[in-house]
Amino acid sequence: MDKAHTNKFSPSEPVSNAQTAISVLDAWVARRGNGRYFPLDLNVQGPFEIAPSYGIQQVREEISEFARLLVDRRLNGTAVEVGLGYFGSTHFLWRLLFKNVVTVEMSVERCRAFVDNFADFADGYSCGDDGRSKFVYGPSQNPAVVRKAYEAVNEKADLLFIDGDHSYAGVMCDWLLYHKLVRKGGLVAFHDVATPKSHISEVPRLLQQLESGEFDGVKRPMTRIISTEHTGIGFYVCE
Repeated sequence: MDKAHTNKFSPSEPVSNAQTAISVLDAWVARRGNGRYFPLDLNVQGPFEIAPSYGIQQVREEISEFARLLVDRRLNGTAVEVGLGYFGSTHFLWRLLFKNVVTVEMSVERCRAFVDNFADFADGYSCGDDGRSKFVYGPSQNPAVVRKAYEAVNEKADLLFIDGDHSYAGVMCDWLLYHKLVRKGGLVAFHDVATPKSHISEVPRLLQQLESGEFDGVKRPMTRIISTEHTGIGFYVCE
């Protein structure tokens, strides 16, 4: 049997139970940074402060609900994310829920660190052994990076998760450049959709414009998963 089919961190088929996937993610998060998810009472830092090194930049309640939604909708083909984060913890989760994961990340060092951490966590198994993890590194708005991302996806994706540059210009450009990758019925999702602090995220501004049709004349109904006033996941279904 192929090695890729024998390692529990690289299942031959996507995990069909979101709770199971989150329990594995819990173990991964426990070994990253301070070993914690963002707390519900998150203390948002000011523009000149450094936040603690959380094991994942997600609230557990929010990412768990989103994982359940993906499983219920049977979206398990290809996931594309913009922004790996400090420890690649969402990439780790997408590997459990999807057949293929493509991450666009500015820092090649973060990509290499994820590969090393994954091998350490998975008893020496490399996430490159099964070909299901693909990394496109460089600025997400660089034409060469965009072209490579489209080549890596090959066919349409089930999910685009935008969690890179949180400035208005940054998130707008990432949406413009990558949303065409998603198939009809797939999801385009954004992180940090609730924060009222513009120095943290200007994502809410773009979502309001996409929802109202102000941005390009097309109204895209948004669903928001929000457990705190500072994070949140928002998404719409591609038509």
